[in-house]
Amino acid sequence: MPKSFERHAQELVVSSDAPADQIDVSNGYDFIAEISRLLSNTYDSIDRLETLTQRSHGIDLTVSELNLIEVVGRKTLHKDATIGMSELARTLDIRVPSATAAVNRLVKRGYVQKKRDPEDARRVNVVLTRKGEKVFRLHAVFNQRMAQEVSDGLSVSERRVLLDGIRRLEHFYAKAQQSQREYLKKMSVSKGGRG
Repeated sequence: MPKSFERHAQELVVSSDAPADQIDVSNGYDFIAEISRLLSNTYDSIDRLETLTQRSHGIDLTVSELNLIEVVGRKTLHKDATIGMSELARTLDIRVPSATAAVNRLVKRGYVQKKRDPEDARRVNVVLTRKGEKVFRLHAVFNQRMAQEVSDGLSVSERRVLLDGIRRLEHFYAKAQQSQREYLKKMSVSKGGRG
Protein backbone atom coordinates (compact mmCIF):
# COMPACT_ATOMS: atom_id res chain seq x y z
CA MET A 1 0.00 0.00 0.00
CA PRO A 2 1.45 3.45 -0.93
CA LYS A 3 2.60 5.71 1.89
CA SER A 4 0.52 8.75 2.66
CA PHE A 5 2.09 12.15 2.04
CA GLU A 6 2.10 12.93 5.77
CA ARG A 7 3.85 9.68 6.68
CA HIS A 8 6.38 10.22 3.91
CA ALA A 9 7.08 13.73 5.24
CA GLN A 10 7.51 12.41 8.80
CA GLU A 11 9.98 9.79 7.60
CA LEU A 12 11.97 12.47 5.77
CA VAL A 13 12.18 14.59 8.89
CA VAL A 14 13.33 11.63 10.99
CA SER A 15 15.86 10.45 8.41
CA SER A 16 17.24 13.96 7.89
CA ASP A 17 19.21 13.72 11.12
CA ALA A 18 21.34 10.92 9.69
CA PRO A 19 24.95 11.82 8.84
CA ALA A 20 25.74 11.97 5.12
CA ASP A 21 27.72 8.72 5.19
CA GLN A 22 24.69 6.91 6.64
CA ILE A 23 22.35 7.81 3.76
CA ASP A 24 21.83 4.78 1.55
CA VAL A 25 22.70 6.35 -1.80
CA SER A 26 21.94 3.08 -3.57
CA ASN A 27 18.30 3.45 -2.48
CA GLY A 28 16.86 5.90 -5.03
CA TYR A 29 14.03 6.93 -2.71
CA ASP A 30 16.34 7.81 0.21
CA PHE A 31 18.87 9.51 -2.06
CA ILE A 32 16.27 11.71 -3.79
CA ALA A 33 14.61 12.52 -0.46
CA GLU A 34 17.94 13.62 1.02
CA ILE A 35 18.82 15.75 -2.03
CA SER A 36 15.39 17.38 -1.85
CA ARG A 37 15.78 18.09 1.86
CA LEU A 38 19.29 19.47 1.45
CA LEU A 39 18.39 21.74 -1.46
CA SER A 40 15.32 23.07 0.31
CA ASN A 41 17.20 23.72 3.56
CA THR A 42 20.14 25.27 1.69
CA TYR A 43 17.90 27.62 -0.26
CA ASP A 44 16.11 28.69 2.94
CA SER A 45 19.42 29.16 4.79
CA ILE A 46 20.93 31.25 1.98
CA ASP A 47 17.82 33.40 1.83
CA ARG A 48 17.73 33.98 5.60
CA LEU A 49 21.49 34.63 5.83
CA GLU A 50 21.45 37.12 2.96
CA THR A 51 18.53 38.93 4.60
CA LEU A 52 20.36 39.07 7.96
CA THR A 53 23.61 40.18 6.32
CA GLN A 54 21.83 42.92 4.41
CA ARG A 55 20.05 44.12 7.55
CA SER A 56 23.28 44.18 9.55
CA HIS A 57 24.87 46.39 6.86
CA GLY A 58 21.81 48.64 6.40
CA ILE A 59 21.03 47.29 2.93
CA ASP A 60 17.39 47.14 1.87
CA LEU A 61 17.37 45.38 -1.51
CA THR A 62 15.25 42.67 -3.08
CA VAL A 63 16.79 39.54 -4.56
CA SER A 64 16.18 40.84 -8.08
CA GLU A 65 17.86 44.16 -7.20
CA LEU A 66 20.85 42.26 -5.77
CA ASN A 67 21.02 40.21 -8.97
CA LEU A 68 21.04 43.38 -11.06
CA ILE A 69 23.86 44.86 -8.97
CA GLU A 70 25.79 41.60 -9.25
CA VAL A 71 25.44 41.51 -13.05
CA VAL A 72 26.59 45.13 -13.40
CA GLY A 73 29.50 44.56 -11.01
CA ARG A 74 30.69 41.34 -12.68
CA LYS A 75 30.58 42.97 -16.09
CA THR A 76 32.09 46.36 -15.31
CA LEU A 77 33.96 46.57 -12.00
CA HIS A 78 37.73 46.92 -12.55
CA LYS A 79 37.27 46.09 -16.22
CA ASP A 80 37.30 48.18 -19.33
CA ALA A 81 33.77 47.06 -20.15
CA THR A 82 30.28 48.50 -20.13
CA ILE A 83 26.78 47.13 -19.87
CA GLY A 84 23.77 48.71 -21.51
CA MET A 85 20.08 48.22 -20.84
CA SER A 86 19.57 45.60 -23.57
CA GLU A 87 22.46 43.43 -22.40
CA LEU A 88 21.41 43.85 -18.77
CA ALA A 89 17.84 42.81 -19.60
CA ARG A 90 19.06 39.82 -21.62
CA THR A 91 21.40 38.68 -18.83
CA LEU A 92 18.66 39.01 -16.20
CA ASP A 93 16.16 37.39 -18.57
CA ILE A 94 13.71 40.28 -18.33
CA ARG A 95 12.37 42.81 -20.82
CA VAL A 96 14.16 46.11 -21.45
CA PRO A 97 11.35 48.23 -19.90
CA SER A 98 11.56 46.12 -16.72
CA ALA A 99 15.34 46.50 -16.61
CA THR A 100 15.00 50.26 -17.14
CA ALA A 101 12.46 50.55 -14.31
CA ALA A 102 14.68 48.49 -11.97
CA VAL A 103 17.76 50.57 -12.85
CA ASN A 104 15.81 53.80 -12.30
CA ARG A 105 14.78 52.62 -8.82
CA LEU A 106 18.40 51.79 -7.99
CA VAL A 107 19.56 55.17 -9.36
CA LYS A 108 17.13 56.95 -7.01
CA ARG A 109 18.45 54.90 -4.09
CA GLY A 110 22.09 55.60 -4.98
CA TYR A 111 23.29 52.11 -5.99
CA VAL A 112 23.85 52.64 -9.74
CA GLN A 113 24.29 55.45 -12.24
CA LYS A 114 23.26 55.74 -15.86
CA LYS A 115 25.83 57.19 -18.23
CA ARG A 116 25.60 57.94 -21.92
CA ASP A 117 28.04 55.91 -23.98
CA PRO A 118 30.75 58.26 -25.32
CA GLU A 119 30.84 56.40 -28.65
CA ASP A 120 27.07 56.01 -29.12
CA ALA A 121 24.87 58.68 -27.53
CA ARG A 122 21.78 56.50 -28.00
CA ARG A 123 23.19 53.87 -25.65
CA VAL A 124 22.87 54.21 -21.87
CA ASN A 125 25.37 52.28 -19.77
CA VAL A 126 24.85 51.28 -16.16
CA VAL A 127 27.66 51.51 -13.60
CA LEU A 128 27.85 50.94 -9.86
CA THR A 129 28.22 53.82 -7.41
CA ARG A 130 30.41 53.43 -4.31
CA LYS A 131 27.29 52.31 -2.44
CA GLY A 132 26.59 49.74 -5.19
CA GLU A 133 30.21 48.55 -5.12
CA LYS A 134 29.94 47.97 -1.37
CA VAL A 135 26.89 45.75 -1.88
CA PHE A 136 28.54 43.95 -4.80
CA ARG A 137 31.69 43.20 -2.77
CA LEU A 138 29.68 42.04 0.25
CA HIS A 139 27.65 39.69 -1.95
CA ALA A 140 30.78 38.45 -3.76
CA VAL A 141 32.58 37.70 -0.48
CA PHE A 142 29.54 35.77 0.76
CA ASN A 143 29.40 33.71 -2.44
CA GLN A 144 33.15 33.10 -2.39
CA ARG A 145 33.04 31.86 1.21
CA MET A 146 30.13 29.59 0.39
CA ALA A 147 31.93 28.10 -2.62
CA GLN A 148 35.13 27.65 -0.62
CA GLU A 149 33.28 25.87 2.20
CA VAL A 150 31.60 23.50 -0.26
CA SER A 151 34.77 22.70 -2.20
CA ASP A 152 37.34 22.70 0.61
CA GLY A 153 39.12 19.35 0.86
CA LEU A 154 37.67 17.92 -2.35
CA SER A 155 39.92 16.15 -4.83
CA VAL A 156 40.02 17.33 -8.44
CA SER A 157 37.67 14.54 -9.54
CA GLU A 158 35.26 15.33 -6.68
CA ARG A 159 35.27 19.00 -7.73
CA ARG A 160 34.35 17.95 -11.28
CA VAL A 161 31.45 15.86 -9.95
CA LEU A 162 30.30 18.77 -7.78
CA LEU A 163 30.41 21.18 -10.73
CA ASP A 164 28.57 18.70 -12.92
CA GLY A 165 25.83 18.31 -10.31
CA ILE A 166 25.44 22.06 -9.87
CA ARG A 167 25.37 22.57 -13.67
CA ARG A 168 22.62 19.96 -13.92
CA LEU A 169 20.68 21.76 -11.22
CA GLU A 170 21.14 25.07 -13.06
CA HIS A 171 19.98 23.42 -16.29
CA PHE A 172 16.92 21.96 -14.53
CA TYR A 173 15.90 25.38 -13.21
CA ALA A 174 16.48 27.06 -16.57
CA LYS A 175 14.30 24.48 -18.34
CA ALA A 176 11.63 24.71 -15.63
CA GLN A 177 11.57 28.50 -15.91
CA GLN A 178 11.27 28.32 -19.68
CA SER A 179 8.42 25.82 -19.43
CA GLN A 180 6.66 28.01 -16.88
CA ARG A 181 7.06 31.09 -19.10
CA GLU A 182 5.62 29.22 -22.07
CA TYR A 183 2.71 27.96 -19.96
CA LEU A 184 1.95 31.46 -18.65
CA LYS A 185 2.18 32.90 -22.15
CA LYS A 186 -0.20 30.24 -23.45
CA MET A 187 -2.59 30.91 -20.56
CA SER A 188 -2.59 34.68 -21.17
CA VAL A 189 -3.25 34.13 -24.89
CA SER A 190 -6.13 31.72 -24.17
CA LYS A 191 -7.65 34.12 -21.61
CA GLY A 192 -7.28 37.00 -24.03
CA GLY A 193 -8.97 35.00 -26.77
CA ARG A 194 -12.06 34.33 -24.63
CA GLY A 195 -12.85 37.80 -23.48
